[in-house]
Amino acid sequence: MTRLAAGRTTHLEPEEIAAETLRLFDQGDDPSIRQLATALNVTPSAIYHHFDSRAEIVQAAVELVWIEILGNTAAEVGNPFESDPEEVLTAVGLHARRAFIEHHTIAPYMTVIPRSRQLSAGGIALFANAFERLGVTGEAAGDAFHYYASYCFGTALYAASRINARTALGTESPGHEELEGLRQEAQVDGTSGESTRAALDRVLDLSELDPDRDEELFVLGLKQILQGFGKV
Repeated sequence: MTRLAAGRTTHLEPEEIAAETLRLFDQGDDPSIRQLATALNVTPSAIYHHFDSRAEIVQAAVELVWIEILGNTAAEVGNPFESDPEEVLTAVGLHARRAFIEHHTIAPYMTVIPRSRQLSAGGIALFANAFERLGVTGEAAGDAFHYYASYCFGTALYAASRINARTALGTESPGHEELEGLRQEAQVDGTSGESTRAALDRVLDLSELDPDRDEELFVLGLKQILQGFGKV
């Protein structure tokens, strides 16, 4: 049996590397192989023994987020292949959004294909099953998945990006009064009602200022999208 590295009590496993990568992302890092090796008390070569590249490691970390999403979905709706398809798709979208907002530093990598072929195949099978039970098949199902994914993952990435931008730049969003002043200078304040503009201004920061309302509006919009599929 190989010797343990100094400072370690167990042998390094791929799962530990992925988990530590996600932990470092959650701390605000975008870790290099050397940073990861230091955190795990191993040499970079020990990590390369399990992964061929940093890209594969990030894939494995993102895979952990998707496992979290699917686990939370199953806990809410039960067997996703048997539960109401609208509830399944709503739960997946909501839990994906929550997870990538929580793990916002790794969210820019959310679209990488999981290393686990079983997870990739299972995810597509889940979506295909749900869309068919909604009455959407073939090319129409592909179009529906595009609408669904663009809405769900786009809003998650938007919310995560706002957190990342504020953290990286240390800036605060301008308030409504400041924006109104800019509109007056640009002579566009008379093109719409102030109450409408104020409502739009509030929505820009809604995911941080009022996350419950943010989720409520997200689910409302998602349900409207899903219900529209049955009318196509």
